[in-house]
Amino acid sequence: MRILVTGAGSNVGKGIVPRLRAAGHDLVLSDLELLPDAAPYAGLPFVQCDIQAGFGLEGAAQGCDVLLHLPAWHGIHSRSKTEADFWRLNVDGTFWALQAARSAGIHRLVFLSSQSWHDHYGKYGFTKQVGEELCEYHRRNHGLRYVAIRPHDFTPWGDDYLNRYGARLLYGGVDREDVLGYVEAAVEHLGPNLPGGADPEGLVVDAVRPNVYSEEQVRDWEDDPLAACERVFPGSRDLIERYAIDLRRRPSVVAGGDEGPGAAIGYKPTRHFGTFLDELRGLDAAGGPDAVHAATCPY
Repeated sequence: MRILVTGAGSNVGKGIVPRLRAAGHDLVLSDLELLPDAAPYAGLPFVQCDIQAGFGLEGAAQGCDVLLHLPAWHGIHSRSKTEADFWRLNVDGTFWALQAARSAGIHRLVFLSSQSWHDHYGKYGFTKQVGEELCEYHRRNHGLRYVAIRPHDFTPWGDDYLNRYGARLLYGGVDREDVLGYVEAAVEHLGPNLPGGADPEGLVVDAVRPNVYSEEQVRDWEDDPLAACERVFPGSRDLIERYAIDLRRRPSVVAGGDEGPGAAIGYKPTRHFGTFLDELRGLDAAGGPDAVHAATCPY
């Protein structure tokens, strides 16, 4: 398929472009800023465009089969961006992208939404709610097929590998590689065209980590976090104590996680606190605390 990727220089854009290239798709990239002429962008057609106004996007969309729409200000930008900033990028930008897709005859969309959709009246969540409504409007009125992906927290973790990344996976965080997996699966899911006259599909998929423990297993977690963690993740106590990972709060259980939120698009997440512990154990064995504390966020 030929895919127009808006926000190609974003966190998800940087990760998904090489995946889609490896899968054999033709890509057209768009962003506000010029992209580096290096991997993963080297050799791909690029259209510089301010999505908030949309000028130039119609040309980029010509000949494409799918729109992958990524640009947004997120919750981490709430302190530095105003309500007007959020509206212009998250709402106006989505509107103009959909208009460009419609004018180019694109009837398939993957829209990067957010779990903040549930915070309907937060500055960020409200714009994501409107964004999803724009997708649904175009489905009902213009025959658009879409998948809206709602990731949980997968922000870059800076130099706090142990808690901002690792422990976060106990409290709602999702690994970025799984987010990319959900997005790629959504693109592939939209591959086949529906037969004429069929009601176009509109899916909303929660991009969350898998449940690897039950509510019952963590019910008494706060009474003795180390013992509770050892029961769920055997062999974890030594690592938790050595690296002072903060596990005082009871871990969350993903609502609907046992049913597999990604089942509708054929994706099953694989990363969780247990896989983090495996990675930590490998770093510790290879280089001890120096290697662990030198770990840097790959995105």
